Amino acid sequence: MTEATGWASPSGSSPQAPQPGFTSAPPPPPPGANAWAPPPKPGLVPLSPMTLGTILGASFRVLRRNPRPIFLVSLIVNAITALVSVLVSGNAVTTLTTAFTNLANGSDASTAQLNGLIFADFAEFGAAALVYVGNTFLQGIVSLEVARGTIGEKLPLRALLRRSRNRLLPLLGWSVAFVLGIFVFAVIVVLLIALVVGLAVASGGGGGAVAGAVLGSIAIALGGVTLGVWIGTKLSLVPSALIIEQLTLGKAIGRSWRLVKGYFWRILGIQLLVAVIVSIASSIVETPVGILGGLFLETTHPTGVSAADARDAIRQLSYITGVVDAVVRAITTIVASSAAALLYIDLRIRKEGLDLGLIQYMDARQAGILGTPDPYLVPVASSATPPPPPAAPLPPSAQPTA
Repeated sequence: MTEATGWASPSGSSPQAPQPGFTSAPPPPPPGANAWAPPPKPGLVPLSPMTLGTILGASFRVLRRNPRPIFLVSLIVNAITALVSVLVSGNAVTTLTTAFTNLANGSDASTAQLNGLIFADFAEFGAAALVYVGNTFLQGIVSLEVARGTIGEKLPLRALLRRSRNRLLPLLGWSVAFVLGIFVFAVIVVLLIALVVGLAVASGGGGGAVAGAVLGSIAIALGGVTLGVWIGTKLSLVPSALIIEQLTLGKAIGRSWRLVKGYFWRILGIQLLVAVIVSIASSIVETPVGILGGLFLETTHPTGVSAADARDAIRQLSYITGVVDAVVRAITTIVASSAAALLYIDLRIRKEGLDLGLIQYMDARQAGILGTPDPYLVPVASSATPPPPPAAPLPPSAQPTA
């Protein structure tokens, strides 16, 4: 009696047809295990090491991709910093104008001039420091948007603030500490230059001493600028590390320092290129506004204005340019902050294989698997699924025969 089981013999003979009621199709896989899932949606950038064109293009796409929350927070921050800067600069201009007026009238001329110049310098430095603090805050928020956009997510403003609220205070502390560091560093450079000049004067002030003082001052200034650029580039990724990885301030500083190592010139070159592009774009918009304001002043006062009218006109013109500057900065700051965040992600992809973790996260999300850890917070080695162990070799008795 022959029993047809549909089993194929090792000799290569044709298998018999299966009995009715049996099927040769494999059973379906259990849910969630090796099930097919649609490919992940494309994010902001390809999940691979980025080129210069990719970074520049994505920096401009961030605003277009999710404009409402990003532009809103950028406009608010830049409006506040621009308003305070205009008020500070306007008062500085008024004080400086009064000082030169007293100089012309001969009323305590030297004291008025010196006080006016010192006040104007400190006012300008304070305005620049405030702008830097606002830009650092925006860099942290935009970094989070870039990180989530890389894996195809669009978060509203409330979600962005909720995800970053625990790191906003350290981010503010970092910006203030960095500004104070720049101030102390600048004071040290100025004191060194003053020391060199003082030594030249004390030596008699001859031609050689003057030449040495000039060359020494130039060397100190160039050395200070070079050292400042080097430190600033090494620490340029601190806001991104603070917000995206939820690190403490000390760990974020070390993180930025290690990531930039080996890629210093690439990071510096891209950041300088973005700064030049942003500066040119800002000038294209702001320069016509200043020219039109000056023409308006000359048209409305063809016979000249008094000192008081000139101060009022300058203040009004500052308000107009401040509004335009706030709108322009709201856009350009997003571009510059996006470039810094993309450089941070690019370095993690090149050094740590972050792209593997991002791809795995997107695949799991598309498959509906919940509880997948954030790929930016978990090292790739621990977040990736370990490969299956190699199959044990079959014993000689179980080897198939030809």
